Amino acid sequence: MSSRIGNLNWIYPDYIVFPSVVASLGITLWTCQAYQLGVMRKKYNVAAPHVQGDPEFERVAHEYQNTSEGLGAIIPSTYMFSYFISPKWSLVLGGAWLFSKLMNCCPYCCKKEKESECVKDAHVIISHTSSFILLGGSMFGIAISLINRCKLLSS
Repeated sequence: MSSRIGNLNWIYPDYIVFPSVVASLGITLWTCQAYQLGVMRKKYNVAAPHVQGDPEFERVAHEYQNTSEGLGAIIPSTYMFSYFISPKWSLVLGGAWLFSKLMNCCPYCCKKEKESECVKDAHVIISHTSSFILLGGSMFGIAISLINRCKLLSS
């Protein structure tokens, strides 16, 4: 066993740790949703790869699919935003995206989807806003870095 693993006195920079928190929690949420989808498949006898059946099963499958699609953009955007713009804001924005996913899951889990249009609207606003800020900020940071690199090389 190496001494690095033995003493556990690791300190990594915020630009690595903060987006890693978002990534870890996002993957945990996604894993829990995958488990729930498996439970629902058995409960409603819906064999994979089918995603149609009982409306309750379809709601869980829809949530899982939305989270799967979102993670593909959120995780890299959170890391890039953290590196180029701000580690703390990447944590806040990534956390907001995760919170919005939890907001959207709760009405489905509680079977009160008809009573929660406000929650659904808030979910969409928070989820999309945080995604766009993370991606837009990342692109801005990359552009500024490239501009500064060109200035440095031309001088």
